[in-house]
This record gives sequence, C-alpha cells and structure tokens, in this order.
Amino acid sequence: MDDFERGLGRAQDALGRNEPQIRRALQQFDLDTSGLSVLREMQSWIGTSRPDLRRRSDAIRAERTEWGASSTVPGGLAAFDEALYGKAAHDPDVYAAVARLAGTAESGEVDGKTLAELEKRTGNVTFATALMNTMGAATFRALMTAAVGRKGDKKAERLQAALGKTLGTASSRLSAAWRDKLTSDLTSGWEEREYRAIAVALKNGTFNTAFLLAVAKKIDAWDRTPYPPGTNSLVMVPLMEALARDPAAAQDFFAGDPTALKHFLTEWNMSDGGEALGKALEAAMLTFRDHDGSPEKPSRGYLSAKLASEFMHLEAERIKAGDSIEPFLKPVTVGHILAGYIRDINYVTHRGRGPVTPGVRDADNPGASGQDPWGAQFNKEELHRVMKEAFADSKAFAPVLAAQTAFTGWLLDRGAAEMAAGRGDGTLRASVKQIGGAFGMITDAAGLAKIEEGRELDEAQERNMKLLTAAVNTGLAIPQTGAWPIVAGVTGAWSSQIEDLAKGDAETKARSEANAAVDQTRALVHDLTARAMLKHGVFGPAEPAAATHPWASLEDLKKGDDPRDNPNNFLKEDGRTLMTMDEMIDKTATNSTDKYRRVEAYERWLYQGPSGRPWQDVEDRLDQGFSNGFAQYGS
Repeated sequence: MDDFERGLGRAQDALGRNEPQIRRALQQFDLDTSGLSVLREMQSWIGTSRPDLRRRSDAIRAERTEWGASSTVPGGLAAFDEALYGKAAHDPDVYAAVARLAGTAESGEVDGKTLAELEKRTGNVTFATALMNTMGAATFRALMTAAVGRKGDKKAERLQAALGKTLGTASSRLSAAWRDKLTSDLTSGWEEREYRAIAVALKNGTFNTAFLLAVAKKIDAWDRTPYPPGTNSLVMVPLMEALARDPAAAQDFFAGDPTALKHFLTEWNMSDGGEALGKALEAAMLTFRDHDGSPEKPSRGYLSAKLASEFMHLEAERIKAGDSIEPFLKPVTVGHILAGYIRDINYVTHRGRGPVTPGVRDADNPGASGQDPWGAQFNKEELHRVMKEAFADSKAFAPVLAAQTAFTGWLLDRGAAEMAAGRGDGTLRASVKQIGGAFGMITDAAGLAKIEEGRELDEAQERNMKLLTAAVNTGLAIPQTGAWPIVAGVTGAWSSQIEDLAKGDAETKARSEANAAVDQTRALVHDLTARAMLKHGVFGPAEPAAATHPWASLEDLKKGDDPRDNPNNFLKEDGRTLMTMDEMIDKTATNSTDKYRRVEAYERWLYQGPSGRPWQDVEDRLDQGFSNGFAQYGS
C-alpha cells in the first residue's frame, strides 16, 4: 500500500511536469491537444485518491502497531474490512479501535496496547462518538459483558472503566435509537449479565442526564420483574452508583416514579446493604435546595424537599410495622438526610400541631434573614421513630448533631445581630425555643436525654455520649458561613471534626460537673450564644475593653498588660472570638488547676457577674425557652 501510494505520487509529479511541455510542443506544430485532457484528469484523480490511500495505510498500520501487536499473516498482508472502514468514516483510529475491540469481545482477551490507546482517548468527544456509532450498541453491550465477566482481571477492569468513560463522553451526541438499542434484544438467559454490564458502564462514565435516566428506567423496569424467592440481582448496585454521580438524574429517577421510593426502601434489598442506594438518595435530596417554581411547576429544590418528606414517612411506616423488614439503607444515609433538613426538624419540634405528611413546607423562619428554601414537612412522632433507629449507629448521630450545632450557631448569630442593632432579644429567645426542642428530640433519640444517675450506658449510648461531649468541646470551631441550607458534603466535614475528637485523647468532660446530656447541651447553647454576642459587640469593644467585655475582668491582668498573653484569656487574637472548650483546656498542664484555668475564667466571667446586663438580660430567658423545648425529652 505504501509503495503503491508513493508510486502514484511520482506519477502525479511526472504528469504535472510533462503535460504542459507536451501541450506546448503539439501546439507549435498546430496539432490537436484535446487528448491531453485525460492526463490532467489522471493527475487530478491521483491527487484526490492519494489521501484516502494514506488513510487506509494509516488504518492498517494503526490496527497492527499502535492499537495492538502485529499478527503473523502470510506474505505480511493484512485483511482490510471495507465495510468497517466506511462505517468508521475513514478514520484510522476508529477503524483500528473497532477492529481490535471486536476481537476482544470474541476472545475475551484484552490487548494491553489496545487498552492503552483507548484510555488515552476516553475524553475525546469526536473519537468517542464515532467509535460508538461505528461499533453499534449491540457490539458495545457484548464487549462490556465480556469484560465484566472476567472477574479479578485487572486489564478487564480497566477496559470496563475506559468503555464507560468513552460512552459517557459520547452520550450527548448519540441518537435515541442508539440508546434504545443498548437495552433491546438482549440474549435470552443472559439478561442479568448484560444489564449488569450496561450498569457498570454507566457508573464509570459521566453521562448526559437524559441518556442516563432513560437507560436507568429500562434497567429498573427489568429488575422489577419477578425473581426467584430469596435472590436479588446484582444490577441495581452499579446503577445506583451511576445515579449518585448525577444528582439531576437521581432526582428524576425517584421523583418521576411514585412507586420508586417505596420499592427501594421496603421491597427490594440490595447486595451491598444499601450503600449505593443511599448515595443516590442523598444526591437526589441534598444537592438542590431553592425556593423557585411552585407546587404546580416544581423546581428541583421543591422536589428535593418532597422526596425528603416522603422518605422519612416511608421509613417511619416501615419501623412502625414492626415486622421482619430490615432497613434497606445504611444508618449513615438517614443521618445525612436528617442533617440536610435540620431547619425543618427544628421547625416541627416546637409547633403545636403536626403537619400533614408527606408534604412540602413553604413558610419562612421569621428569625432568619432572607427566604428559606422549600422545606420538608415532617411528623414529630415519625421523625423521632426514624432517629431512634438510625442513632443506634453513631455514624448517623454525628452528622445530625453537627448540623444541629451549626444551625444553632447560625440562628443565635442572627438573634445576637438583632440585639446589637437595638431590636431586643425577642428573635434570640424565639430561636432558642426551636433549638431546645430539636436538641431534646435528637438527644432523646440517641438514648441520652433520660439517663438516670448511676446507670451504666450501653455501647451505643457510650459512643453517642462521647460524640455529644466532643460537640461541646469543638462546636464553636464549626464554621458559621454564608447561606443555609447545608448539604451532605458539608455536614460530613463537620461531623468528621466531632468524630475525630471523640476518638482521640480529648477531654471526656468539658466542664468538671456538666456530664449529663441535658447539661452538656445547655452549656453548648450558652457557648454559642456568648460567641454570637461577642462577635456582634454586644459586650462592648475589646480595645479599650468595655466593663462587660472579658478582657476587662481577667484575673491577674495588670495595667498595661496585653490580655492576649494572660494565662486566663479565653478569647482569640481579635478579642471577639471565643475559644472552643478544647482550645481552652491546656493539655500540657500537669495539674487540674492550670489545665482548666481558661475554662474557669470563662465561666467566672459569664456566670458570676462580670458579663453584666447583656448576659443577665438573656440568660434566664434562654434557659426557660431551652427547658420548655427540651421538657418532653429531657430529665
């Protein structure tokens, strides 16, 4: 092929040089030159044919060298597939890829060079689209099925990932007919293997949402067909992993089918214990939070809240049934979803009437600035039931506790801002009523609110108590930023702080006596309130220190001393930020006096008079609102 193309090139050059000379010679003798047009046509034909010959040569070379090791063929010749070359739009890499991959589908053997070349091009939209259209959906499915069938084969696993990524890259440009063919005419008796292969491809790529959703619905429809008792398919786990990577597709999958949530929460257990399902549900409920649209034209934020309300109701109904139905989800998933809707939990715990559930809440919190996102309507009794089951696992309790701490700080910050602006403490007191009820429900569900004196904690209570203590010690370190709501990723970071502190060598008691859950929680609310009031200057300026500011009453502070250097100082450099309990405790001290010096100085300032009227005006009202909210749960 190469020699032929080069020979044609020499002929083209010769014709180009000699035809004009022949024409001039004939014209000198006044002879007919019309016959010379064939030479020009031949030159033109060669010029247009040579590029395609080179592409054919490149296609053969790519298949035999770049995309795989050259096979031994008599005479060194290689068969050339004209039909495939036409389908590949004369693209050498597409031709070589399809030829090599078709061989892989037949033999099951994965060539290392083929795999490496494919991996280099998984993000190339033009190549990916041409490859999928040339290969066809049925061949792609067969190739994926063969790769998925080779368990433990590292090359086969790489091929699965590369094919999934390539399909994802091409998905926005593939026709509906191609997409439908992917899940049509499956091999009888091999349906589960082929559907699983498709699902594995979906979990490895980044897909066009419409493509992913359409294929997911087809797979789900098949998976719901009757199955032999006691068995479940392996198809839905990778499918849920795929949906978890596309929150819009996940939301449409669950919200678009009124039977979906019930099916997956109560009817069909998955082989991984619900881990992949949980991630898909979190993506569907926690990613989009807004107050756009209307119930008639719901936004994604509306659908998020609606799904969360339905989710909690179905979980509560499952628990209430009291039969042998085991939870189909990991408790941590329930914890993340509860954490994401912590403002709605706070709302429902202090209202008189239980809302109709499931449903979506529209009302804003008057104590917070701006418009709330659509809220999930929860029934108080159902909520408590779900929490109680989930909190047997501390990994579910930690994110909810972290979110409640952060939300408490956020609300109190706004109440303190109102006080600083001269608008009284009404907002602050109203917020604490909410906070008390929510903390009460959470700690009660964790088995901590009614612990009798002298009673030993069981294993779950012990873990949860450590987390609560850690929240008291580190709660002020949870950042108070920007707008609410929060999503799972944020609460995950916050709860990691609390979990790490609970695992480490941190103090088991932030204060010497306050080791009961109610007292710990009350202390945390006091800390958050004092922090908010200091931040907004309610206790006056730091420099020079107002009479009620902490730096005005530090023990052993002499005139001219910098309060920052005082061993009793419990504020950070700016004089407006309260240290966390963990920061106040001196872990290097060899005696308890020095160890708790800052803690005692803080409590002396806050509770024994130096904080003055700013704190005295709110403390009793805070405690009354907190106690009222906590009453039905606390001891």
